[in-house]
Amino acid sequence: MKTYPDLERAHSYLSLNLTPGRRGPAVTPPSPRPFVTLSREAGAGATTLANTVVKILNRRTPTLADRWEVFDGNLVEAMLSDGDYPDHLAQFLPEDTLSEVDASIGEILGLHPNLWEMIQRTNRLIRRLALRGNCILIGRAANFVTADLPRGMHLRLIAHPDDRMRHMADHLAISHTEARLRNQRRDAARRRYVKGHYNRDVGDPRHYDMVINTSNLSAPEIAAMLVALIAARTPVSTS
Repeated sequence: MKTYPDLERAHSYLSLNLTPGRRGPAVTPPSPRPFVTLSREAGAGATTLANTVVKILNRRTPTLADRWEVFDGNLVEAMLSDGDYPDHLAQFLPEDTLSEVDASIGEILGLHPNLWEMIQRTNRLIRRLALRGNCILIGRAANFVTADLPRGMHLRLIAHPDDRMRHMADHLAISHTEARLRNQRRDAARRRYVKGHYNRDVGDPRHYDMVINTSNLSAPEIAAMLVALIAARTPVSTS
C-alpha cells in the first residue's frame, strides 16, 4: 500500500487534536490558539511558504499537542479517511464545481456519494481544525468557511504570471507553456469553486486580512512576517 507522509502527519494531528477515537463526530472545544487560511494564485508558492512557516513555529513549540500542521492537498484525503470513504473519491473533489449533470450521473452510477455532502464534510473538518487552532489551511475556500470564527488570519498570495509560470515549471519539471496553461486552468477552477459555493470573488482583497505579492517579497521575508504575526496572535502561557 502506498503511503503519503503528509497525509500520515495529518492523520496524527486529527487523532491527537480532534477525535477521542478513530470513528465518530468530535466535539472540538474552543481554543485560544490562532489559525491561518491561505488562498493563492496558482504557482505563488503557498505550500512551500506554509511548510517553511510551520517548520519555524514547531522549532519553538514545546509539546506535540501544540505543534502546527499544514493542510493542503491532504485535507480532502483526511476528510475521506475520517469518514471512512475510499481514497479514490478524492478525484471527484477538485477545487472546482462539477456540473449538476455530471454529479447526478456519478451518483446514479455509484461512482461517488453525494458530492454536496462530501464538500460539507470537508467544510466541517476545516472548521474543526480552525477551532482547534495551530494550523494553516490552504485553499478549499477556507477563509469563507471559517469567516465567522475568532482568531483566524486570512491571507492571499499573488504573484506576476511569469514568476508563477517559472515556479510551477521548476516544481513540476514541465515546460513554461504547460506551466502557464496549468496555472490558468487552476486559477479559473478556483474562481468557479468559490463563486459556485459561496457566491464570492476569490480575488477580491476585501475577503482577506492581507494580500502578499510573492514576486516582490522573498520567501524568508514573508515567512518571518507571518511567524511574527502568528506569535502576536498567540496567547502567552502563564503556567
